[in-house]
Amino acid sequence: MKVTAIIPAGGYGKRINAGIHKQLIEISGKPILIHTLEKFQNCSCIDAIIIATAPEILLEVENMVKKFNITKVVEVTIGGNERQDSVYNALQMMVYHHTEIVVVHDAVRPFITCEKICEVISACKETGAAVLAVRPKETVKLGGENGFVEKTLDRNSLWLVQTPQAFYYTILQQAYKKAYTDSFYATDDSALVERLGIKVKVVEGLYENIKITTPEDIEFARLIFERNKTTRL
Repeated sequence: MKVTAIIPAGGYGKRINAGIHKQLIEISGKPILIHTLEKFQNCSCIDAIIIATAPEILLEVENMVKKFNITKVVEVTIGGNERQDSVYNALQMMVYHHTEIVVVHDAVRPFITCEKICEVISACKETGAAVLAVRPKETVKLGGENGFVEKTLDRNSLWLVQTPQAFYYTILQQAYKKAYTDSFYATDDSALVERLGIKVKVVEGLYENIKITTPEDIEFARLIFERNKTTRL
């Protein structure tokens, strides 16, 4: 069963305010995007990779892929205005690269592991749709009007959703078609699949699998890389 990873890598990252696209920021000698791609390149559960990126950096991304020998990349295509648009553009490339399972992963989550990638794919094979997620560590409250707490939510029933998220290609394609028909946008792919009435399996994720979106995340990421480097020595 062929598995293709889609890596939406079109975001500029205004919150980081680094003057460049956040996925191109170098940490530990490589752009964040390359750190992420290498995890999928070196994972036996992944057969192919499609990147959707901003038009102004498309050539730069293509050159990076060649420079770092990311041989599983079969397509670098233009992303869209929103993350959802970028994933949809990449999905259209499946016409040329037939696949049964699609794995979507944020370009700026470089600390994912091959073990977790394979776990979410395995869950998808059984159920049709699966996401990686972690339990919230803090107490979560629902806010009401005028800044007052409406109620405290039960942490045992809550999940903080991450990527990768894995789906049968036919399911994800159908979910995207419905979303665009309904002019519906969501912040992750599983929300689109849920609208089809399909149950999404949750796979326990990693707290370390952070999405780099703020300057503080950059510093935290550097610390993780340094710790991992020391651990390997």
